[in-house]
Amino acid sequence: MKTLALTVLLLVHPVHVSLTGIDFDTVNRVWSVFVKVWSDDLEADMKLGLRNGEEITGTAEERYIMYLSDRVIITEDGEPVKMELLSAGIDGLEHRFTLQAKGKKMVRNVAVINRIMTRLYEDQANMLLFSYDGFEEGYRFTVTDTMKIYQVKRKGER
Repeated sequence: MKTLALTVLLLVHPVHVSLTGIDFDTVNRVWSVFVKVWSDDLEADMKLGLRNGEEITGTAEERYIMYLSDRVIITEDGEPVKMELLSAGIDGLEHRFTLQAKGKKMVRNVAVINRIMTRLYEDQANMLLFSYDGFEEGYRFTVTDTMKIYQVKRKGER
């Protein structure tokens, strides 16, 4: 009975969540990023356009990188890194993206901003798995909490 009630509740009120993984390779200074979102939510959020009011246009890949660069931002000491879309795919009802960016050699602060679907749903949760030189942390972004700042040091500097 509890399972039936939970199923009905989920059908009436869908889950609004995304998953982002960010890993920094300190040897090659490369950020590896993956993002998973529900396809129908992605399309609805892309229709809202960029935060500056511009429309998201172009080929599918151009639209995806415009969207992801607007919604998921990594900064090193206040400077945004420029992400490149490596792959985009659909797996059932979700879209999966793999991105990459070149990082700096010496960084003190890394900020992650995640605004995926925050203009779409009040209950949006964007889950983050962050890894930097042996430090790993999970974090939950919400509509009102879209930025997490990490003070990072390499293992030899600790």
